[in-house]
Amino acid sequence: MQHSFFNWLFPSYCVQCQGVISAQEGLCDYCLADLSVFDLNKHSNLLHRPDIVEMFPHCEFDKLFACAFYQPPFEHWLKRLKFNNQIHYKKALQQVIKKQLTIFTNKQHLAAAVFIILPLHKSRFFSRGFNQVTQVWQPCLSSFKVLNNVLIRNKNTSAQSQLSKTKRIKNLQQAFSCTTNLEGKTVVIIDDIMTTGATLNAATLSLKEAGAKQVWAFTTCLTPL
Repeated sequence: MQHSFFNWLFPSYCVQCQGVISAQEGLCDYCLADLSVFDLNKHSNLLHRPDIVEMFPHCEFDKLFACAFYQPPFEHWLKRLKFNNQIHYKKALQQVIKKQLTIFTNKQHLAAAVFIILPLHKSRFFSRGFNQVTQVWQPCLSSFKVLNNVLIRNKNTSAQSQLSKTKRIKNLQQAFSCTTNLEGKTVVIIDDIMTTGATLNAATLSLKEAGAKQVWAFTTCLTPL
């Protein structure tokens, strides 16, 4: 009853069609179903999908999960959240992530895995005031074990979006260090956008040096060629 009154008093609107929705949502059911997302029933590990393997041929991690390609409307949502902190897009992204995660976990066993959200360098965190990946993903991981302060970002690297693939790799050398023994563990690392895979590869190498048996990369979107 309280939720109904609140929704009536302060209506929320679908970020796609502007239809009235619950305050807990960002998308109506129709727009959620209409989004172009990856078919994880066919390829739950996207490294088995031929076009994606061709785009990212040198992955250090063992499995790849993503929701969709980095194109409209996801590109718009993520940019507004990351650079303008427009958090009303967060709920829409979380609905998509939860939907895709449900499909993925029906295909892959994650019960023993530990999750690490890729950290920002402390200077970037202080200047921005938030980690947009944590904002979006943390509420989606309530069923999993999330480790904090295990992976440290040592270098305040240049913005990856402004660099070529070769410079991205060089930019990230020794960018991460791991503070915990991860011997024999399956570790899931999470970022928002994978463009070349350089950031996720650098984090993977650090985690495998710390003993991780497998590293799986989860990202909201993949940048298409």
